[in-house]
Amino acid sequence: MNLLKAYFQYMENPASTLKAVVGEKSFSRACAGYLAAALSWVLFFNIGDGLSAAALLAKWAVLFAAGLTAGYLLAAVCGLYLDFARVKASPAEVFGLVGTAGFINGLLIAMALISAAWPAARLGALAPVAVLLVWGLKLGYLTRGLMRLYDIPAAKALGAWLVTLVPAAAVVLLGGIFLVWGIALLF
Repeated sequence: MNLLKAYFQYMENPASTLKAVVGEKSFSRACAGYLAAALSWVLFFNIGDGLSAAALLAKWAVLFAAGLTAGYLLAAVCGLYLDFARVKASPAEVFGLVGTAGFINGLLIAMALISAAWPAARLGALAPVAVLLVWGLKLGYLTRGLMRLYDIPAAKALGAWLVTLVPAAAVVLLGGIFLVWGIALLF
């Protein structure tokens, strides 16, 4: 099933389309979402900066690798939580669900283009609001996705995602500490 066809089928019947798309356990389809999310972040933070093609590709590759790693972590922890909650969940399906959520980041590209088109409006100051909006939309999509995939209540689905944020925050915190520590050792 191609992505455009899946989009239109999702508009008609979200639950069955999501089960079909994620049930295929297609690594390439999940990667398409992670690639779209990485490109959105790169364009959002660098539009109008005169970025060279090599720099754009390098940033895109780094963000894609980071997103893929975060997707693995989120899928593993969420799958483990759901397994402990007696929900028969597949981490591969959850990984695909997280990948499809990456397409929501396309809203960041729209915000960056509008901000670049009207610099006098100073829409760049709304960047944190745009990021929070996209994160909120993604959390809603992921929560509803778990509800539709595994027929679980909203509280359990939201709890699964909120529980996954704890190890993810710990990884980011530790990564930041080691980065600062590494920079301090270099200088």
